[in-house]
Amino acid sequence: MSIEEETDEATPKGGLLSRLLLIFGSALLVMALAIAGYMIWQYWDAQNRYTQIQSVAGLNVNTQDGVDINTKLEDLRFDWDALRAINPDIVGWILVPGTNINYPIVQGSDNEHYLYHLFDDSYSGTGAIFADYQGSPTLDGINNIIYGHNMLDGSMFSDIYLYNNQDYFNRHSAVYLYTPALNMELTAIALINISENAPLRQFEFSGEDEFNAFVSDIIVSPISVVPNLYATIVEADALYSLVTCETFDFSRRVVLCCIPVRSVVPSA
Repeated sequence: MSIEEETDEATPKGGLLSRLLLIFGSALLVMALAIAGYMIWQYWDAQNRYTQIQSVAGLNVNTQDGVDINTKLEDLRFDWDALRAINPDIVGWILVPGTNINYPIVQGSDNEHYLYHLFDDSYSGTGAIFADYQGSPTLDGINNIIYGHNMLDGSMFSDIYLYNNQDYFNRHSAVYLYTPALNMELTAIALINISENAPLRQFEFSGEDEFNAFVSDIIVSPISVVPNLYATIVEADALYSLVTCETFDFSRRVVLCCIPVRSVVPSA
């Protein structure tokens, strides 16, 4: 066989391979675009649903502008009956002025269901903000843990990750937690980065000393922190931990540790 004949036979084979690679690459591109489109739609759908739920709750507070300074803590009210009609698992509402955190809190029978279900119980990777199923259903226990996803679109608990900047931490330390029985103001005392297996889920303590030791052991090497942390811990009578995933390492958790400042009974 001549060199010319070998070249003539090799050309169609090379052309076929190129076409196959082009088809394969195009299929991957279409698949990637479809996945990206679905994710964008999922983000939009979830945010739209939560905006509607805010309206159902009767809440007219834009968290980017903060809570109106003329609105007293006891005057912020929610339509709990309307929220229960959508989901009887409702236990509270969390609002952090100056952030995107403005969501109902649910509590299920485990810590898995609301990872992939919205407040209205529809399936979604966005999930819901939910309290640990073993914690106090009235959110007034000595150790209260509230979970939320770290979403790419900045929704749910993504803004907790921003607290790794001390200045941001200082400017957004106020956290408002509402339940049918109480309106509570919390203050952030530390941001920590811990293993997913860290012993955060302890709900009973023999006394004040054990609780103080527990909080001190949890808040080790804080990223952002208040001055005089230990004195603050000793004075605290409860801990509220807002937990989300680490952006680059899913085996770790970013936790905003808060303590109660005051609580009032909402006005009738």
